[in-house]
Amino acid sequence: MNKNLKNILFINIFVLFIFYNSLFSEETFKEKTLKDKMNSRIEETKSKWRYNPFRYETLKRLYGWQDPDAYITRYWIGDIFNIEEMYPKYEYRFDKMQFYHQPTLATEINPIDFLYKDVHRFRIGVGFLTHFFLSIYKPNFEIYYGESLFFGTYMQTELYFDYIYNETLRFRFTPVRHICSHIGGDILGDSELYDRNTEEFRDSAMEQMHFSLHYNYGYFTFYGGFSFAMTGFNESNFINLFKMFYGTDFRFPIWGEISFITGLYIAADYDRINTIYRKENFKQYKILDTYDKFYPYISVGIGFEIYRFTVGMKYEFNRSRHLYAYKKMESKLGFEATLFF
Repeated sequence: MNKNLKNILFINIFVLFIFYNSLFSEETFKEKTLKDKMNSRIEETKSKWRYNPFRYETLKRLYGWQDPDAYITRYWIGDIFNIEEMYPKYEYRFDKMQFYHQPTLATEINPIDFLYKDVHRFRIGVGFLTHFFLSIYKPNFEIYYGESLFFGTYMQTELYFDYIYNETLRFRFTPVRHICSHIGGDILGDSELYDRNTEEFRDSAMEQMHFSLHYNYGYFTFYGGFSFAMTGFNESNFINLFKMFYGTDFRFPIWGEISFITGLYIAADYDRINTIYRKENFKQYKILDTYDKFYPYISVGIGFEIYRFTVGMKYEFNRSRHLYAYKKMESKLGFEATLFF
């Protein structure tokens, strides 16, 4: 019995030796090995659906660099030329302000992403964007909440459908885009800056529908589109009833992943401005005054791009996205760094 087991074990070892010897011999390597066949099968299967929930680096050319609604993370630092007009109270002490800065956290995630025949990409995803408006006072000066002032936030999130052709053209349809704006706690909590018993109540929230088209042609990216409001007409201080926009980016390659970049964004915003009176706990809520008005939006930038990063100088002129100053125009100039991810 033991002898038979030894014979069987010897035969098995011999067969395995012959198999592995043939599999990894030089003659076999000249043809496809089992490993090659398995790897080939893996790649062939994966190629039928190339999935990535995040954005490819090459798609940055299908987004507007200066588009304020593009889901691009940014950090701006500079000066707001007419800040005293936006916030007329002396207690803000803008004469003691050192600089203003605006971090923007933004990205897109595409849980559904299909590539068909290597040129047609279909995506369903969500985008998220938040602007934070802040400033820093000069050394040895502070107000109630300290040496910095948090003006407020502007938030935007949406569900979108993308069709991308050959990574040169992108069409986006957004059935629902939510936008809301908030005054910062540094203002709401300081009675010298904001007296809710005597000053206008401010609130902003709305939903929009959005369409846009982006096209990349060599060094150039051309884009444009429009959006319109669906809700918020009688509840919000400002409602962007209709927006039409156009933009152009120009990238000139210098060396490796480094490019010179410049961009222009222009838009016409048709907004409804409501003056609202509200008592606590919504015991009374009514619109005291309302009017519709066109506002321009202009953004110009110039700088350098390295892979997914850019750094440059930017000028922006628009109706302010600060909720406290929603009726005023805002003019600012500064340096901005961006990250596309």
